[in-house]
Amino acid sequence: MKPLDFIKLILKHKVILIIVPLLFGVLALVLTANPKRNYYSETVLYTGIASGSSIEMDKSFNYLAANNAFDNLINILKSRDTQEEVAVRLLSQHILLDQPNHKFISENAFEELQDILPENLKLDLAKAVDLNQDAASQYEATVAYLIELMNSDNSNFVYSLLSYDHPHYSLEAISKVKVERISSSDLVKLTYEIDDPGICQQTLKIYTEVCKQKYKDLKESGSDTVVKYFEAQLSESEKKLKAIEQKLLKFNQENNIINYYEQSKAVAIVKEDMGVAYKKGMAQLAGSEASAQRLQKKLAIQEAIQQKNNAIVNSKKELGDLNYKIGMYSAKAGDDEASKQKLETLNKQAKVLQEKIKSNVDELYTFQNSTDGVPIKKVLPDWVDKEVETEDLKAKLSVMNAQSQAIDEQFAAYAPAGANLKRIEREINVAEQEYLEILHGLNLAKLKFQDAQLSSNLTAVDPPFFPLKPIPSKRKIIVIALVLVTGIIILAAILFMEFFDDTLKNQKNAEQKLNLPALGMLPKLFVAKPHLDMVKIQERLMDFIMQNFYQTFKDKTKSPKIITVFSTRKYEGKSVITTNIAKRIKASGHSVKVINHSNEKLSIAKPPKYTWLYKFFGYQNPTIDYKHPFLTAVTDNSLEAEEYQTYSVGADYRDIKSVNDLGIDINESENTPDYILIELPSMLECNYPAELLTKSDLALMVCRSNRLWSNADNTMLDQVKSLLGGKVKFIINGVDLKEVENVIGELPKERSATRVRLKNMFRFQFYTSNHI
Repeated sequence: MKPLDFIKLILKHKVILIIVPLLFGVLALVLTANPKRNYYSETVLYTGIASGSSIEMDKSFNYLAANNAFDNLINILKSRDTQEEVAVRLLSQHILLDQPNHKFISENAFEELQDILPENLKLDLAKAVDLNQDAASQYEATVAYLIELMNSDNSNFVYSLLSYDHPHYSLEAISKVKVERISSSDLVKLTYEIDDPGICQQTLKIYTEVCKQKYKDLKESGSDTVVKYFEAQLSESEKKLKAIEQKLLKFNQENNIINYYEQSKAVAIVKEDMGVAYKKGMAQLAGSEASAQRLQKKLAIQEAIQQKNNAIVNSKKELGDLNYKIGMYSAKAGDDEASKQKLETLNKQAKVLQEKIKSNVDELYTFQNSTDGVPIKKVLPDWVDKEVETEDLKAKLSVMNAQSQAIDEQFAAYAPAGANLKRIEREINVAEQEYLEILHGLNLAKLKFQDAQLSSNLTAVDPPFFPLKPIPSKRKIIVIALVLVTGIIILAAILFMEFFDDTLKNQKNAEQKLNLPALGMLPKLFVAKPHLDMVKIQERLMDFIMQNFYQTFKDKTKSPKIITVFSTRKYEGKSVITTNIAKRIKASGHSVKVINHSNEKLSIAKPPKYTWLYKFFGYQNPTIDYKHPFLTAVTDNSLEAEEYQTYSVGADYRDIKSVNDLGIDINESENTPDYILIELPSMLECNYPAELLTKSDLALMVCRSNRLWSNADNTMLDQVKSLLGGKVKFIINGVDLKEVENVIGELPKERSATRVRLKNMFRFQFYTSNHI
């Protein structure tokens, strides 16, 4: 749709687009003549969820956690339990009033409450609440009684009051408290609107206190439970640790252990040192015993020395005797061999004896001195010392052996004690780690509890105020909005109808739907406004039709030329169009004959009812202008009697094969017209003469613009096209005047200069008035 078409559509419906919204606006003014005035109050709570202080120093900001915390808080504020307590506390506050106080409740609301309060409830409250208490205690007692009464069953007064639609105490009324987070800050805003300023302020005030307490209880309950759990576990772990430590103490006492690891280390060192000393003592003992035995052996050769001494003395005596003999023989002996031999024998004996003495002396020296050259006389003291040393070593080793056995016994006792002690220490270590972990968890839980206490303290930054002025009425906005919405709905309905209009509508749409070439189009002839020349418009459109008509026969010399006028349905305007075409043909100097069927009667449409509504809403007058020359052409005798003929539609109608069967002899040249226009009945109601159609030079279909083209119409048209091929054309009848401009240009009527400029502006044509 072009902008100009849109403007034309709005201008066409301008009256209804203005009048109907204004009527709705007036209706809204009447209905809102006595509006109910509400009062508004608000309060702002600081939560500290996102940027508040925390005990956890390394706590980092978590955007998702902060959003979840705000969601939890808002859901708590909107919960039914919260609303119930607020409603009960508000009701308790008003019940305890002896007379209306504008700070809490207006006179009208107080009187309404007194009217609906049951007498038995007043008596029960008087019994349940001690009047001698202070106001705060009476208030809390009343709240407790009403809550207990509300929870007792679902048929009591309090439960019914909260469940139904009371304007002040019902859950529906309390739920009107709006809760929202202010941007991405730590602030939450509560707003409330009600018809009583005192109730408005007090409701928000009570709502704030209830929410504070509930949020604090909820935040601290979980942390407090965790703290108690860790405290219980810590107590159990402490008892367990003390029991194992007592077990260790008893074990140390039983095994005389002061410090097992130092003691076992000392015993091991002593045992090792004693083993080394023992082995060293045994070595010393073995050496001492060997030395003593050796000395003893040396002392045992003293007898041999004596014997050697005796042998040496005897040998010396014998040697002296031999030397004496040798001397004697030497002195006496001569040169005889016997003496010499005797002397030689004695010398040999003496020499042997000398050797023997030397050998004995050597042996004696050997006996008298040790291997190391120590004299034998010095060996005895050494032997005595070694004997003493040996006995001393044996005594020491005996003592060391006894001590070693004692250490072995202590070592044997320490060996299993170490395993048991290790097991006990491991149990203590496990119990101690468990204790420390639980203690760490308790500390974290206490930190979390303290942090929860800090974060659960909701603070009223902006307490609820007492509204003095009611909320400005939205009456103007409602009226304006209703007018605008009504106008938009009507405009949307008009656009919807225009967009989904599936009628033939205009020549362009008809060509697409019918798939036929158009001969032209004709408007519906309403009673036109004075500034609109409908006669001129119709004449110009007929000129176009006749131009196309003659263009169809420009290459045909056949005479007569047969034109069949048909339609698929009745009341399409065939007779009027056929008569006007014949009139134009006759005016052009050609002979013409119109053949119409006898059952086609000229229908005179009755003027529609309530034409004043059309005038009121600015629409075209729906009354048809029967004085228009185009319509009067049918009855003004513009055709001679011989130029107009009728035929009857009977049983043999479908068997008509030629024009001769209709009573016209086209063989007589002097009576044969140039053009024969044959009008056929509606094809969906009567069987058409197929052979007659095939002999037509032009089949002209007439169809109304305001009708839907159905499948039945299309099927019938396809049959006609199959018989005639390209000889079929159509005229669309009764089109809207705005569609006529697509054919003849601007309608011939007077226009102001402003209208022309606006029209060109919406066409985006700014220089059309310039001449070449």
